[in-house]
Amino acid sequence: MRQFIYSKDLGKLIVWVLREYPEVQPIILSVGEEDEVSIKDAAVAIKDAFGYEGELVFDTSAADGQFKKTASNAKLRKYLLDFKFTPFCQAIKETVDWYNENYEHIRK
Repeated sequence: MRQFIYSKDLGKLIVWVLREYPEVQPIILSVGEEDEVSIKDAAVAIKDAFGYEGELVFDTSAADGQFKKTASNAKLRKYLLDFKFTPFCQAIKETVDWYNENYEHIRK
């Protein structure tokens, strides 16, 4: 399970930290544990956003690694109770849409 944060959400949080965060201690800018996504679910979301109809193949011969890499966002939530992170699948779709619209400019 992994925690993914949409770049637009991260940008908003960075601006908040620079303008309003009252502490000097570090803060973790992350989605919560409830928003963790498996690598398989991430791959399927990307596949779906691109409209790819082929089969996904997962290499199970390699070590799995650490199952969870959770970072706590409790401190962030202490300050920003109402911050709404972009849902994972929506963020993937927006990213893929942007990529497709800008492909000619970004792949040169």
